[in-house]
Amino acid sequence: MRPDDLKLTRGVSDPQISSDGERVAWTEMSFDLDKDSPVSKVMVAASDGSDEPRQFTNGPHDLSPRWSPDGRYLAYLSADDGPPSLFLAPLGGGSATKVDTPGPVSWYEWSPDGKEIVLVVSVGLPDPATKDPKVTNAPRVMRGAFNRFDGRGWIDGRTHLFVCHVATRFVRQITSGDYDHQQPSWSPDGKKIVFVTDRSRRRNDVFWRGKVWIVPAAGGRVQRLSGALGEPCTPRFSPDGGRVAVAAVPQVSQMAGRHHQLLVFDVQRGGEPVRVAPDLDRPVFERIPFTWLSPSELLFGIVDRGSIIVVRARIGRRSGSALVDGDTRVTGFSLFRSRGQRLLAYTAGWVDTPDEVFVRALDDASVTPTRISRASDELLAVVELTGTRRRRVKSRDGLEIEYFEMAPKRTSPGRRNGKTPLYLEIHGGPHGINPHSGLFPYYQTLVAAGYTVILPNPRGSTSYGEEFALAVNGDWGGEDYHDLMACVGDALRRGRVDERRLFVGGYSYGGYMSSFIVGQTNRFKAAIIGAPVINLFSEYGTSDSGAWLAETVGGDPWRATALYRERSPITHARKVTTPVLLHVSEGDLRTPPSQSDEFYTTLKLMGKKVEYVRYPGGSHLAVGPFGAPPSQNEDRLWRILDFLGRHGGNKVRGAARSN
Repeated sequence: MRPDDLKLTRGVSDPQISSDGERVAWTEMSFDLDKDSPVSKVMVAASDGSDEPRQFTNGPHDLSPRWSPDGRYLAYLSADDGPPSLFLAPLGGGSATKVDTPGPVSWYEWSPDGKEIVLVVSVGLPDPATKDPKVTNAPRVMRGAFNRFDGRGWIDGRTHLFVCHVATRFVRQITSGDYDHQQPSWSPDGKKIVFVTDRSRRRNDVFWRGKVWIVPAAGGRVQRLSGALGEPCTPRFSPDGGRVAVAAVPQVSQMAGRHHQLLVFDVQRGGEPVRVAPDLDRPVFERIPFTWLSPSELLFGIVDRGSIIVVRARIGRRSGSALVDGDTRVTGFSLFRSRGQRLLAYTAGWVDTPDEVFVRALDDASVTPTRISRASDELLAVVELTGTRRRRVKSRDGLEIEYFEMAPKRTSPGRRNGKTPLYLEIHGGPHGINPHSGLFPYYQTLVAAGYTVILPNPRGSTSYGEEFALAVNGDWGGEDYHDLMACVGDALRRGRVDERRLFVGGYSYGGYMSSFIVGQTNRFKAAIIGAPVINLFSEYGTSDSGAWLAETVGGDPWRATALYRERSPITHARKVTTPVLLHVSEGDLRTPPSQSDEFYTTLKLMGKKVEYVRYPGGSHLAVGPFGAPPSQNEDRLWRILDFLGRHGGNKVRGAARSN
């Protein structure tokens, strides 16, 4: 795969099976090359794979399809001409119509009878179309320390719950106050709505905290169901309405690295929640909404040894059983159940199998899942992708570390004495995981250029147990550094990589570690450093997540001053001899460009070999294939190949960039 193959990449997400089980809708991402922009549309196909997928919406920014329970509509969000709005497309024929709301819609869910929809709507936002200079020039007054968020920008207004009556399109507000209300879901009888909100006095200073509440669907007095939770996600009523489950960290202090758990609350009695499958010791993958299979059994995603799998578990049992597992990353699913038949629609992929939509029988593991999307057919017709091999090695203190190896063909270019250059790729987080299926173009481009790529999961990585994830807290640049070096050493001992051609790279926390590594050793010929943390002191005050940083780094900067200084890569800049390529998006609020500015300026004025590329716009997520204009991500890949080739790596035809 070459960087110019990126334009053939397609992505799929959010599979939704219809109320009759006959069809599946999903969001499909691609590129408009003329406008140099990622685009998305809603696709639909038969759940048995009997027909070709068809485009249901025209895009360019359509997403989040949801079938109405009565089979009359397919709803979706569209941001074609501004902020996201809700559209209802009648399945019996006719054009989709927009639901008028007082602000952008970020979430919605049909009522069980299909007659109403609950929406999350942002209100009190500045008018983006205003031309009044007194408005556009007005000062911005911060309402708290949590005042901006990566991918969103400045936090203005509040999010409230609204209910739309489908027949009349009348929309009424059912929550109020100076609070944000999120992720609503209906009770089975349609009379109540459960949701998440933070009504604490410090709600403007912290984030990823809240409690579970219930409000009558008609509006009225709210009922608090839970105490304070860390990052509570997608609360859902049980089929009998007697319980509510929520994915959350069961504490609000020292959350960094803690597992999301599936917690079940009794609606009538309240009290402490019951944890589902407490012996799993794996985090619930909170980005996939779980579903109830019965009043006592749930289906949910967990992160396990680099994979994201689907498990089922009964309340009261100590563990669960895998339904979809192996080397895969499930990124979404939905369930159909009727008259004894249960079907699961899900999206999944791996680094050598781009994400597609599958359907399988829930209760018959012997039946092979049916692939119903064709998103990657065009790409796979012209490229050959390389798979992964799991490796394990003991770190210096005896802790077992797993890494994934992607090796080029024996006929690949750039071998010397039968050996390839090695590229150490470090994931973000630190509570992230390798591999990341969404980054497969990055991995595959390096492998196609003749590099053996290793993808370690050092301590701090999720998916190996909570104790393993917590082990990095207070020790950035400590034992995690030795874990990474152990993986490099193991790859060298296998005798297939060239010890004189070692390279390192990473993004976010991976950028931090890459920056730290080149200040500790000169064994790497070049480093590719993306969106790094360079100065822990300034990152604390300029990032959108400074409070979280303090939890995982080991304290606030005024309490852990020596640690912040010692573990900041900029402290060790004078020792850097490795050539460095820095890259960052100018809209990144998580690891702001000022971090890269500090490292570049310091290295440049010291006379070090350093190059620096800033990409306009974007966010911290720009490195994914659909997070930035395709021209930027293609340029990023070419620049990486060019830089590596100029500093001892394999030279790739067409990679040379103007500097």
